[in-house]
Amino acid sequence: MRYMNRHAVFVAVAAGTIVAACEEVNGSSWVDDAAYCITSWLYLPVSSRSRMPSVKMTIFGFRMKMVMGKRYTRPFLLVDYHFLSTSWLQYASVQRHKSTLHPAAVGRKLPLSARKYQIALMGKTPHVGIIGAGVSGLRCADILAQNGAKVTILEARNRIGGRITQVEVGGNLVDLGANWIHGTEGNPIDQISRISNTTTCEWDGRETIYDTNGKLLDEATTMKLAEWMWTAVDEGFVFSTKNKDSIPASMSLFDYCCKQLEKTNFTEEEKAACKEFSKFWGAYVGEPVERQSMKFFCLEECIEGTNLFVASTYKNILDHISKSALKHADLHLNSPVVQIEAANRDTSSGRHITVVTEAGKKYQFDDVIVTCPLGWLQKNKSIFSPSLPLRLSSAIDNISYGRLEKIYVTFPRAFWHIPTEHKSASGTGITVTNGPNFVPDSDSDKYPPAFTQWLEPTYVEAPSKEGSWNMQCVSLAALPPNCAHPTLLFYIYGPTSAYVVNSIKDMDESSPEYYEFLNNFVRPFYSSLPGYSTSSESCKPTAFQASKWIADDYAGNGSYANFQVGLEAGDKDIEAMRLGMGPDRGVWFAGEHTAPFVGLGTTTGAYWSGERAAGQICDMYSLGQLGLDTRKDDALPTGTPGVMTGNTMFHKGNTTTLRATAILASAVQGQ
Repeated sequence: MRYMNRHAVFVAVAAGTIVAACEEVNGSSWVDDAAYCITSWLYLPVSSRSRMPSVKMTIFGFRMKMVMGKRYTRPFLLVDYHFLSTSWLQYASVQRHKSTLHPAAVGRKLPLSARKYQIALMGKTPHVGIIGAGVSGLRCADILAQNGAKVTILEARNRIGGRITQVEVGGNLVDLGANWIHGTEGNPIDQISRISNTTTCEWDGRETIYDTNGKLLDEATTMKLAEWMWTAVDEGFVFSTKNKDSIPASMSLFDYCCKQLEKTNFTEEEKAACKEFSKFWGAYVGEPVERQSMKFFCLEECIEGTNLFVASTYKNILDHISKSALKHADLHLNSPVVQIEAANRDTSSGRHITVVTEAGKKYQFDDVIVTCPLGWLQKNKSIFSPSLPLRLSSAIDNISYGRLEKIYVTFPRAFWHIPTEHKSASGTGITVTNGPNFVPDSDSDKYPPAFTQWLEPTYVEAPSKEGSWNMQCVSLAALPPNCAHPTLLFYIYGPTSAYVVNSIKDMDESSPEYYEFLNNFVRPFYSSLPGYSTSSESCKPTAFQASKWIADDYAGNGSYANFQVGLEAGDKDIEAMRLGMGPDRGVWFAGEHTAPFVGLGTTTGAYWSGERAAGQICDMYSLGQLGLDTRKDDALPTGTPGVMTGNTMFHKGNTTTLRATAILASAVQGQ
């Protein structure tokens, strides 16, 4: 604000006085829009202002924002700053909502009903209870602690992290839960990975596909299937976005794909292969593609940028997120919550929310943020007293919960990961080295693709007729050298997950029956890989590890939220959960199921949702704004480039560059 002059001060005061009493216009308050105009102009350097036309005292403003450490400017309407017209405010509102709203601010705005409490709560230091110590709960605690609130975290498990956890398989650490970063543009998890010594990687998109008879498809056919599929997905997002209100709730993504196929000149055999290939979408949402809602397919779109595989696991990322939160919050492990008593907020009395744990211990809070998984909420709505409002209760029930699981198989050596004479046309070679501990392999693009997919096999008897029994696999031998190990990661979902987990959930993981069941299940697939020999000891698995989220009550008996056929108002359901009962009863909700639409079902979404819920409480009590929106947050410096080698891009942190860009961000924010 150091560039503010007398005229600007007058305009700010006058505009604030005039519009403070105004009701909302197009969903955005006049106060916000007036501030948007004024602060945008104030951020413009004096030297730039002096060059602007002075006719009729009109100025030309620029809205600045920070994206990955780079400064961007967006021009907006010429305005006579002696009169902020309704039409201009409406224009500013549209521009801001389209392009400048911080993801964590989505859904944060409090309703008009909250105003009657805000004045009475101003100046008080709230004691906030956070239910769950996953990513969203930890981010909540961090933001609230930064801004002066007292924070207590109640976690049901004997550890933090929620659906982020690691185990060893064959002596190698692997993620049982999240192991991807979805999108890199402005993604805080990507930024954290770069400063926490986490290695991530991206592949060039090549994949190997086996048909329903177990025959390896040639490269041309594979590319044709993949190109059709991802074109259909891209077009599907556009179709769903434009026609969401008119698309029947019963229409699935599979229905859409079949209709698109009829417009092609593919042979019947190719059409059949495309239909099977489209079923791989199930591994993205945790349920069969026939269940994916086309009406709300637009809500499945992710953050722009690259999808990164977290090669060295999420361990360091979780450590970084939890460090600040646990430093200031009071954490109680092994504390499952069985009751939340939250009547209407009474500002004249003390703490009005009572939380009871399974052990019978009672806690008193001013506000509570429930970060439990959606599946858990669906099965435990009875813990709330009085009962949840009807709209909120139905929203929780309406959104579906996926069933994605993983099976890790470790071998003595990676028999399938052998160089070939054929060199991929997509191999790009080494471009730049980033990180002193990484030695790239110039021949890595000679190796087979990291991804292998099997269309639903006719050579394996499916244990159930429900859903598709196709299979996806990632070779962890293709990871960066500091992370690679001879392990195959199989993704299973929906009915397949249910079959596997229900079969092994009561088995001892070190028992022969556990080994035998999982080996029998995946052997028809890994035995088709190049280099396999029944007589070779290298081809006999040494260890298995399967996730069992379906059998985990604290995980909600599933993986993450998705949108299935039959859903009528999915976007409104998510918005209802974001607001929760916060203003009136002091109970707020966070978690990936309440995230901005681009972050639903992701770790990033969980992180943003925690920030949003904490911001709502900060706004209710007129606390500080540290860590919120574009304000300074020491936990989130910006990112650095990666290293390209062969068909894989590796990313490692560079704290020197991060420190420089963080200083730049602080300088811009301080203007």
